[in-house]
Amino acid sequence: MSYTGSCLCGDVTFKLNGEPKRTITCYCTDCRKGSGALGQFISVYDTTNVEIKDPNSKVGEYVVQKTQSGTPKKKQFCTGCGCTIRTLPGKYKGEVSMMRQALLDDDFKNHVPQASIFNDEKERFTSGIKSEFY
Repeated sequence: MSYTGSCLCGDVTFKLNGEPKRTITCYCTDCRKGSGALGQFISVYDTTNVEIKDPNSKVGEYVVQKTQSGTPKKKQFCTGCGCTIRTLPGKYKGEVSMMRQALLDDDFKNHVPQASIFNDEKERFTSGIKSEFY
């Protein structure tokens, strides 16, 4: 099985080959600030299973130096629309891609998070919000 997705403007597209290692919701400060939301919906893939297509050279990169793991991580995003495409955690030396599942073209509802991380940073009011995904 493979899945396709894109950034908001469509200049950067991607294909995910196979199923993710796991799908999570992350509530860390970096994910909240990077998304402008309460957290991010992420699927973890081996980087070898991710194909990024960037015909107009729009993929930019920002290195987050101060991380909770102590190892810098790279955030790749579209310089046209600003969408984060993926994060490459430094502790995995580029071998793991944390893909933003909200950018999928289809099958979004089939990727239900199996876990959430950094729950201590999750806003308390979110626990009372009902969702068909959880």
